[in-house]
Amino acid sequence: MTDSAAQRYYRELPRYIQITESIRQQITSGALAPHSKLPSEFELMKTYGVARATIRQALAKLQEEGLTYSRRAVGSFVAEPRVHQDLDHLFSFTEFMAYRGLKASSKLLQAEVIQLSSINSPILSELKLRVGERVVFVQRLRLGNNQPLVIANTYLPESRFPDFLANDLERKSVYEIMETRYGLKPDDAIQTFEAATLESADASLLGVAPLSPALLITRVGYAKGVPVEYATDYYRGDRTRFRVRLGVID
Repeated sequence: MTDSAAQRYYRELPRYIQITESIRQQITSGALAPHSKLPSEFELMKTYGVARATIRQALAKLQEEGLTYSRRAVGSFVAEPRVHQDLDHLFSFTEFMAYRGLKASSKLLQAEVIQLSSINSPILSELKLRVGERVVFVQRLRLGNNQPLVIANTYLPESRFPDFLANDLERKSVYEIMETRYGLKPDDAIQTFEAATLESADASLLGVAPLSPALLITRVGYAKGVPVEYATDYYRGDRTRFRVRLGVID
């Protein structure tokens, strides 16, 4: 599309969309930094020469897209940028953060060995274990640039990972330990995705309000065809976006 055609297309867009795109550009270019306050509705009305209803439409769309957030009686603010993760590769969180240019860190919340006593346990079923067998349970808060993003709950068959809790779970990723010490880092996985809302305790850990939206990812990781990991990860809905590339199905 030529510059003149692009300009003509832009002029034909509804006015609130034009304003949305203008503010979006300021956010993505860095002119408006995360958590900076947007001009008031009145200031935006003067800047763009439109009615309050038009400004409110633009602000609502920006918030709907996760670019801004609002505080009652205060105004609209620029949101932290979302972290985009591709689904066609299996990364550890640490590898993924490094790939995105972010510093990964973890806070260990819980680490223990659990005996599976229920025949209906999905952990038992997915890891192909028998009632009475034990799993290593590790719960961590995963952070990117010191911002909480994920509550990660990981279950590993103790028989395949003896003395796993003796490793440095604060500084090393679970996948790194699985690979370097046990030679069983997942090389394949099945993941399911579903919408969820965060209970008070989890919301507090992630720094959001109770009942905030989240994405629950349940994963079964395989090493050489054998199930070695069962995980349930809660991703902040306002900070993450997943993307997958699909081929054409004939």
